[in-house]
Amino acid sequence: MPKAHTGAYARNKGNAYERQIIHELEEIGYQGLKSSRSESKNLDNDKIDIAETIDKLPCYIQCKKTKVYPQVSIIKDCPRKDKPLCIIWNKQINKEVNMASDGEYVIMEKKFFYNLIKK
Repeated sequence: MPKAHTGAYARNKGNAYERQIIHELEEIGYQGLKSSRSESKNLDNDKIDIAETIDKLPCYIQCKKTKVYPQVSIIKDCPRKDKPLCIIWNKQINKEVNMASDGEYVIMEKKFFYNLIKK
């Protein structure tokens, strides 16, 4: 029988995923991104995982690495309204004891999506 994971395991998994997303955003050209845990308690309290210190992202980002679908209400409930909140979700599947990814997805409001793809 697989060992049950603790809250610390989930927190560490989430923190590592935040660092991965920051690294990927840096690879496409953004600079000065940090985890909001280390940069701004206010951002972290507002469910925003990535803080900007140099370049500005077009949206706020919440990272999730879970088996269950993230609560989309996070987007609507975010108290910061100057730009949209997007959820980057790494969908996990249980492969015995080790977790494996079933893909990564971005969840956002349709209006923001249309602004991104507008010609």
